[in-house]
Amino acid sequence: MGTWTDTRKKTGNKLDKWDIGLLAAALGFYLFFAFYDGPALTKDSLSYMTMDLTREPLYPTFLWIFRRIFGEEGYLMPVVVVQSILAAYAAWKLAVTVKRDKGNSNLLALLSVAFQFGVTILCRFVAIRRSSYINCIMTEGIGLSLYVLFIVQLYQYITKEKARNLAGTVLFAFLLVNLRKQMLVTICLMAAVFILYYLLKERKIKRLAVLLALTAGIFVACRFTDKLYNYCFRGVWVEHSGNSMGMLCTLIYTAGEEDADLFEDETLRSFYEEISDEADRQGLKIAYAPEGWVELSSHYADSYDAIGYGIINPVVQGYIKEYDGYTGVEAALKYDEYCNAMVKTLLGQEKGDLVKVLASNTWKGFVNSIARVNRYLNWYAIAAYLLYLGLYARRIWKNKSWAKPDKSASMAEVVLGGIAANSFVVGAMIFCQPRYMIYSMGLFYTALSMMLYDEVKGRMA
Repeated sequence: MGTWTDTRKKTGNKLDKWDIGLLAAALGFYLFFAFYDGPALTKDSLSYMTMDLTREPLYPTFLWIFRRIFGEEGYLMPVVVVQSILAAYAAWKLAVTVKRDKGNSNLLALLSVAFQFGVTILCRFVAIRRSSYINCIMTEGIGLSLYVLFIVQLYQYITKEKARNLAGTVLFAFLLVNLRKQMLVTICLMAAVFILYYLLKERKIKRLAVLLALTAGIFVACRFTDKLYNYCFRGVWVEHSGNSMGMLCTLIYTAGEEDADLFEDETLRSFYEEISDEADRQGLKIAYAPEGWVELSSHYADSYDAIGYGIINPVVQGYIKEYDGYTGVEAALKYDEYCNAMVKTLLGQEKGDLVKVLASNTWKGFVNSIARVNRYLNWYAIAAYLLYLGLYARRIWKNKSWAKPDKSASMAEVVLGGIAANSFVVGAMIFCQPRYMIYSMGLFYTALSMMLYDEVKGRMA
């Protein structure tokens, strides 16, 4: 990829006054909310603070370190300050990367930071939650920033092929997967990008094989650290629990009365019949969903937690306590065993309703990744994606080759690939609420602005 060499004037990696000013602005912006709002606790915060077995290792360990340093009473404010500094650095790092790759454009750098600010402003002042995710004691507090840094490193690797960028990509993917299982999308995205560039575009099969092996290694390493974390804190060599509950909620939502016949095990059949009957009684199944994809995805979202936490957990956990006699880690492992077995069985159901839920949920993910699902913004999202794809197609047409190096096109591919992977994975496993989808929101508009910049610059030349 030697042809990727930057054609702008060589300026090295020195920071100019504009770069320093942007960093100061980013720090001021995020730290303002940190001190103005302080730490924000949510319904999920306690499970991270208590290092619950259902949680992945990174964020509980992150909080544990701060507890050790600052004590039980005073550690949350330092956590939020560090999260804010990380957010500022991520926004700034994206901005200076775009600036240096696009002819030292201060305008693009400013827009890039502004788009990241915009996500925070929407969360703080427009969303019902009335707080910034950066201020929350939850995985998004650092996850949004780590994801931006992951995209920056992956983009820089495919355009420059430097070892440090590959190392950065691997590091941030490793951290993200250890942060929440949803971030397995980073591994999917890495594999897709490597296949795109080193199989379809450049035919570098040996390099592709090495990179895919490295990508698979991240997954293996994350399973190891998950078990190591639980061994260190609980004395048991197990991964975090609860991985199957999400898929089970979806399968219960789409299953019918006839699917009880799929179960050969009497215990599992009794679980299914009790859970399904109660979900049916409460109107939590797809048969009760209104017409239309928006209404279906909303009904599914409303039913998801009600099925999982309101029905599945009491039924299965109650049985384990009463009849199996397990408690603590053993009870959690038995719960996983039952849920895994029910998932495998219910995957034998007719797939029509399941596909319908996946399709509506995935499109909701695409919309929530760049806007918010409602009657008007749904059409806006279609227009925005069409503009994005149109500008991308024009970059390819102007280059007269799909494989010709183009930094704006590369950013567009990586960002859109991330949105697609996240929408499909989350759409298949859980409801696509904005919390799970906004990782790419600022990145989408940054990539779009890069392509618009090229278009305007080309017309002015």
